[in-house]
Amino acid sequence: MSWSPQQDAALSAVARWLQAGEPQLFRLFGYAGTGKTTLARHIAEAVDGEVAFAAFTGKAALVLRNKGCLGAQTIHSLIYRSRGVDEESPTFVLNRESAAAKAKLIIIDECSMVDEDLGRDLLSFGTPVLVLGDPAQLPPVKGGGFFTETEPDIMLTEVHRQAADNPIVRMSMTIREGGRLDVGDYGRSRVIRRSEVDPQLVMS
Repeated sequence: MSWSPQQDAALSAVARWLQAGEPQLFRLFGYAGTGKTTLARHIAEAVDGEVAFAAFTGKAALVLRNKGCLGAQTIHSLIYRSRGVDEESPTFVLNRESAAAKAKLIIIDECSMVDEDLGRDLLSFGTPVLVLGDPAQLPPVKGGGFFTETEPDIMLTEVHRQAADNPIVRMSMTIREGGRLDVGDYGRSRVIRRSEVDPQLVMS
């Protein structure tokens, strides 16, 4: 596969990090369409051993699997196990026998959603962790930000042509560059006036 100079530099930086074996965490950030997931999959293929892919939400894990990141799951299912039910609610404890403990590398997508407790539990396995994040992504309403409080090791800014054809990516680029979105349809997305907001339409 042909890489852009920026992507090639990112691959080289991650390779040096993996070879050095420290620090435990590497932050690979980039805007939508810069190829973070493609790079992560390529990095995983070069690792001599198991690689565990995970994301905060099940939907994000499904997106990873659809992009070829085999076995991607939620972070919670990766590192916790059920201890049973306590006062009618399930309780969970760290699963020290999980894939996180056996993997050579853990790759986390949408890392901005991870809060301090979850992040520290993830790092407690001692396995190298590569986190992928988008600084332009809206932060969670509550919590999150554990992995995004520090500047990234690599920041990808070049949106590639195929991704730029995606209406959502084009919209995000326009907003990020200080532009204004006109009312209208953008692929399957739609920009409407505030006065036109219909709660039933939003929830459908």
